[in-house]
Amino acid sequence: MATTHVPGTGIGPGDARGHGRRSAVIAGVVLVCAAIVIPFGLHGVQRSGAHASPAAHRPTPTTSQQPAGHHETPTDPALGSHGDLPSLLPTRAAGLSTGLRVRIGDITGGMLRRTPTHGWEVAVRWDGRLQPMVMRGRVSLADGTSWVSRSGLLYTRVPTDTAGRFRVYAWDPQGGTVYTPPALVATGLGTVCFNPSFTAYGGCRAAG
Repeated sequence: MATTHVPGTGIGPGDARGHGRRSAVIAGVVLVCAAIVIPFGLHGVQRSGAHASPAAHRPTPTTSQQPAGHHETPTDPALGSHGDLPSLLPTRAAGLSTGLRVRIGDITGGMLRRTPTHGWEVAVRWDGRLQPMVMRGRVSLADGTSWVSRSGLLYTRVPTDTAGRFRVYAWDPQGGTVYTPPALVATGLGTVCFNPSFTAYGGCRAAG
């Protein structure tokens, strides 16, 4: 059988299959080397100073970014920290008004209204009808000294001999039956200091 040799290539018919095998082996070695070298190269880039994306950065919250429930210590030097005091800031600057809603515990709510003697009382719907709640304690609801807080609770303050210091009472519901609503009893919270604009408060720094 005659053989054919392609001039200038140095490859005859018998050499073509061997050259193909050598090319496949060389290509396989190159791929294996790339699979080993490239991951090490990427790992080295990350360790040499690659930066995280901006979305991964979580800055520490500033004071203005604190949750709504966070309380800052009052800046007025006469005011102490809130301590165990509840939220006392008023829901409105005008004080008491007819029809203002009051939260009675965690079960129901009442409504402020004037009495025939120009005082104040809280009426609550109980046993299917609107009934006045009995007020008990050493203080009474009065214009200028009582208010509803932002959480809907009712408070009364009595001034002391020191400006800005008050004895504060919370009106807590106690007792009650199926037919009779609970009474609102004035419970003392101790001495509390307010700033002149009544927008910040705290336990007084010195006992008063």
